[in-house]
Amino acid sequence: MINLAVLGNPIAHSRSPEIHGLFAQQFGMALDYQKVLVSEHGLAEAVAELVRQGVRGCNITVPFKSQARALCDEVKGDAIGLGVINTLDFTPNGTVYGYNTDAQGLITDLKDHLEQSIQDRRVLLIGAGGAAQGVVPALLREGPETLHVWNRTPQRAEQLVQLVPSSELEAKTLEQLDEQYDLIINASAAGLQGSAPDLPRRVIGPNSFCYDLSYSDSETPFLRWASGLGAMHRADGFGMLIEQAAAAFHIWFGLLPDTQVVRTEILS
Repeated sequence: MINLAVLGNPIAHSRSPEIHGLFAQQFGMALDYQKVLVSEHGLAEAVAELVRQGVRGCNITVPFKSQARALCDEVKGDAIGLGVINTLDFTPNGTVYGYNTDAQGLITDLKDHLEQSIQDRRVLLIGAGGAAQGVVPALLREGPETLHVWNRTPQRAEQLVQLVPSSELEAKTLEQLDEQYDLIINASAAGLQGSAPDLPRRVIGPNSFCYDLSYSDSETPFLRWASGLGAMHRADGFGMLIEQAAAAFHIWFGLLPDTQVVRTEILS
């Protein structure tokens, strides 16, 4: 039996065990993937316990993606510059490698499944925490006309922009959000508390595509807000969850699962 886990707070809503279970079935693997609720300051202890138990690896979710960097012996990929981790790989000798597969999951879902190009489009990213930090480099690689970042605390948006210098990347205050965006991505955790962003309605037009990194059995607060402002095209982050999970699965086992099979199984 191969053991994996996902660590977060809250964690009861996570569907990662179901997704990875379906991946494992494709390869005839016996897998036990657990949800672990972690206290506010308990991440280091929780990860150390997984390593002690011989767990193969784990995923990290809200609100611990930034904290996880300090627990890694080596960080790889986009996570190197930003230090935001959502996947830990434990080796037999105890070495901990850190990755971020969120960005790959987001881009794959947007382009391959939702047919949304990012190139030459005006993109607004809501939030500046770990989730936002993890996807900024990948969004910039897609060549948007602009990538604007708004956060309830403007200083945090400025700090994020300074991490990834780019002429397309700019922090915006509420007053500076004076245009319609082609793609609006919600990377804030406000939806977990049932909140929606308090943004001016002028940012959304009938052709704006609104994407929430969060997911829910019903429409998320952000997507309900966007719908109320006339956004006809909306999607939550469940497709991203499946795609980032596939990237993590590949890190742990060197195998690429068929995500379309999983989408059909879960969403049917």
